Amino acid sequence: MIKRKLIALMIAVALSLSFVIAPYSYAQNFLPFELEKIIGEKAPDFTLKDMSGNSVTLSSFKGKPVLLNFWATWCPYCRQERPHLKSLYEAYKGKDLVIIAVSTDRSEKPLKKFMEYNPAPYIVLSDTEGFAAVPYNVMSLPTTYLIDREGKISRKFMGMVEWEDKDAKGLIDKLISQ
Repeated sequence: MIKRKLIALMIAVALSLSFVIAPYSYAQNFLPFELEKIIGEKAPDFTLKDMSGNSVTLSSFKGKPVLLNFWATWCPYCRQERPHLKSLYEAYKGKDLVIIAVSTDRSEKPLKKFMEYNPAPYIVLSDTEGFAAVPYNVMSLPTTYLIDREGKISRKFMGMVEWEDKDAKGLIDKLISQ
């Protein structure tokens, strides 16, 4: 019984120390408690290629609300979210909302093949090197950011969102009206 309590105490101390030491560890330079600090901050800018090979820069959309979605062709929840994004695009076409889907696939080949059979009416970019995903701390897919007209991040969603949902559309309406 004493041995179990001693082991439990040692584990508790080790965990406590890991939280104290973690901020000073430069191995990954990642603090999970700082994930949401990006909300209200200027959206990190990037330039990536679209499906036609044209360069697209996020900051070129300043003055318009942006839905920035990180996804991959191999991600089942990302695939399920595609029709919802397409419906959102159709519902808000002509209302200034820009939808940008950034593929995090490691190669453009699966992305191009996927887009051949599943075309999107919104902007699709390829981020094979993580130039956009890394500054946005994308750790799960899909991950979506709402960026206001001033280029500041107003919301972050981790996981699939049903964009036709009344609450989701309410957030989009609020983003557009600002």
